[in-house]
Amino acid sequence: MTGRALLALGAALGPLAPLPVAGAPVSERALPVVDLSVHLPERLVRGQSWVAATGQADARRLRQGGVFGAVLPLVEHPGTAIEPAYHTTYRALAAGAGLRIPGCRRPGPGVRTWLALEGGETLARAPTSAGLWATRGVRFFGLVGDRDGSLATSAATPAPVLTGLTPLGREVVGRVHAAGGMVDVSGASEMTVRDVIEIARASGKVVVASHANARALADHPQNLTDSQLVDVGRSGGVVGVTFQRRQLARGRDADLADVVAHIRHVAKVAGIDAVAIGSGFESGVRPPHELLNATRFPRLARALFEAGMTRDEVRKVLAGNALRVLCPSRAL
Repeated sequence: MTGRALLALGAALGPLAPLPVAGAPVSERALPVVDLSVHLPERLVRGQSWVAATGQADARRLRQGGVFGAVLPLVEHPGTAIEPAYHTTYRALAAGAGLRIPGCRRPGPGVRTWLALEGGETLARAPTSAGLWATRGVRFFGLVGDRDGSLATSAATPAPVLTGLTPLGREVVGRVHAAGGMVDVSGASEMTVRDVIEIARASGKVVVASHANARALADHPQNLTDSQLVDVGRSGGVVGVTFQRRQLARGRDADLADVVAHIRHVAKVAGIDAVAIGSGFESGVRPPHELLNATRFPRLARALFEAGMTRDEVRKVLAGNALRVLCPSRAL
């Protein structure tokens, strides 16, 4: 971010100015954070309140950790429709649970929100609905879940995976782009990522990975190779480094140092403008103990400073890059 942009971001925060974290040193203040993967809608679907949630990222902890905005994924489950999840989420937001109604221009106090669709089958059944979902506040559109779907093949499918996007999947990608949304390649097979990148490159569109790490550091099928990281960065998109332990390290317990290593690796390979945060909080994620919940984002900021990153770089990683792709028409 430029100095002018950082001043604008500070002005935009208003009542969300960084708060000290309980138990943290006085000098340790929360920098603004935009988290690209906070699964609070999952708590509602399971009949729980997100005022308390699981204790990872309820509204109070988000505020304590300096979270300025969060992407809330609506996840498709076999045999269930996504519409009820959307309406339940919207009602909870409208009731004033400390989070705003989704969108870049929604006024009012609370943590800013956007939505994501994960799974792809909703769009497979109604490809023309991409525009409707975009008007509802969906910014990221995932095409596939833990198994191959109607639109694309999954990273969870055992090798060899010889196909990526289906013909319907290609149509849906075009409709997402036309609606102003971004395709999220998190959880997609290498062939699907390749196809999405090719389409985006030809049309000048942004590609994101809301929750993925570097495969060079942890050989997990949902992590991205260096060439994929470069492609996402060149599209103008971001990679949200996730706190899921199995995507941070293989064969041992991951810790805060692993999160820092993945952030630095993505920055080195794809550029500092391509790195963001996609914690995965409230999804059943098992984060490193040092990042047990959202109040501990200041620990991540401090660790990044100690690793040699500048304040401008840390602000980009924690919030600036995510805001750029989520609200490209606004100077925040």
